[in-house]
Amino acid sequence: MYPGIDIIEIERFVIAFKRQPKLPERLFTTRERENLNGKGIQSYAARFAGKEAVLKTLGTGLCRLSWHDIEILTDLSGEPLVYLSSRAVELVKSRGGSQIRISLTHNRTQAMAFAILS
Repeated sequence: MYPGIDIIEIERFVIAFKRQPKLPERLFTTRERENLNGKGIQSYAARFAGKEAVLKTLGTGLCRLSWHDIEILTDLSGEPLVYLSSRAVELVKSRGGSQIRISLTHNRTQAMAFAILS
């Protein structure tokens, strides 16, 4: 098992989104943006923290993957699910894993994610 954790200050995320209006398209897939439609900036920040946590479970940074190689969507019950590109799936397999589970949380000032590869 390989864990990964990340935390982000939401205010930093707000500033980055204001400074770079196209940042959501760079960080999130179309399906993620649709899934986040109507939700607050805290949810975007939590998804970003989730992507960072997944990268940590894979033992790589963005040098081998892009933000769009990791997709985090919620199902109808609200559970976050991780979808990976074929490139990312190969990294999962190379670490002896078969899936990544993730937990996301946020409050008014911080967003956090915990991912585990098993």
